[in-house]
Amino acid sequence: MSSMGIAIAATGLSLVLIFFWMISLSMRKQRLEAERKAREVAYRKAMQKAREQERKERKFKAETGHIPTILFLAKEAERENIKEALYWYDKAAKLDNITGMYGVVRLAERMREDVILREQANFWRVAIAGVEGDVEAKFATGKALVFGRGVEKNLHKGHQLIEEAANDGCIAAMLHMGEWQLSPENMAGHGADALYWFMKAAEKDSADGKIQVGLCHLNGIGVEMNMVKGCYWLERAAESGNAEAMYHAGDAWKNTGKTGNAIAYIWLFLSASLGFEPARTLRDEVASNIGVDVVVGLQSLAKPLQRKLASGMVKKHSIIRALNKVYKREVYFPSDSELPEDGFIGSQESAQSQDDAFGLGFQPDIVPRTEGAGTLTSPSKEVLDFTQNFLQPQTLNKPHS
Repeated sequence: MSSMGIAIAATGLSLVLIFFWMISLSMRKQRLEAERKAREVAYRKAMQKAREQERKERKFKAETGHIPTILFLAKEAERENIKEALYWYDKAAKLDNITGMYGVVRLAERMREDVILREQANFWRVAIAGVEGDVEAKFATGKALVFGRGVEKNLHKGHQLIEEAANDGCIAAMLHMGEWQLSPENMAGHGADALYWFMKAAEKDSADGKIQVGLCHLNGIGVEMNMVKGCYWLERAAESGNAEAMYHAGDAWKNTGKTGNAIAYIWLFLSASLGFEPARTLRDEVASNIGVDVVVGLQSLAKPLQRKLASGMVKKHSIIRALNKVYKREVYFPSDSELPEDGFIGSQESAQSQDDAFGLGFQPDIVPRTEGAGTLTSPSKEVLDFTQNFLQPQTLNKPHS
């Protein structure tokens, strides 16, 4: 073979080798690209799996009450899914987180057509006020939870908030706690605990609290039954012009002892004059037992007292001391140990304060006399003359200038 043939053969072989090399290089490049793509796919899958795992873990933490995670998910969802964001904000709010409460209220403003959400937002507005220190709002929040108003019913948490409000000085919450202790629904309730809360309200000068303390003593709820103490508390509430307290005081005194009906009539007359309907029937029943003449005398005693109550000028214990003096009742005033936080005058009151009831200088014979087994007779002329001026301004002791 000539040298030219050899050269041609060598060139052809070189071309073949180059061709195969290029094919090999192309295949290697394709393989590397495929491997790269496979790695990217695997990486993306791994990252997606990691993100899904992270989201699952984050959701688990949120569902189990981790507040920062709950708020993170709420904020994240707020961009694209308001309902999901609302779910998380509501969850945070129910865990007493104020940011969650504000979140529910804010999203409710964007979904005004949702009536149920609007009610929930109203609930959380009140709850926010309670968290920020408004004890009345805290009490309202607790009641809403107890009765399921604008929020899912939660008795335990509701009463917990109400008790907190009561301890913070909310009188309505104190009364609620006392009533709850007596409620048939409260299997763990105790009369002593009810009396404790009613007494707390009474110490805050609540007429309703005093009424309940009085009824507890009269009925032996949480304390030994004691009419004298029960009537004291009812009359303390009655002195503030509370018609219901006057009614209960009258009912308690009815048919007790020689002068019980006289005292009962005075309180029932005052209660009825304030429009408390149950007192009218009981007043007339008592009147039928004591006679017209005695009723006239008692009315002349009660009417000036009615005007005094209407003026709001009745001092603490004034009526009680007056009735004690006039009807020679057993004297009771709470001791300091019974009322550690209140300014009521204790049982150590001086004889002068007892005798100076209303500054009138009562005499023993200013009430209808009794004969026999407690039967009331007509009042004397002196009694009627005195009662015509009972509690008139000129009879009151005036301070020296």
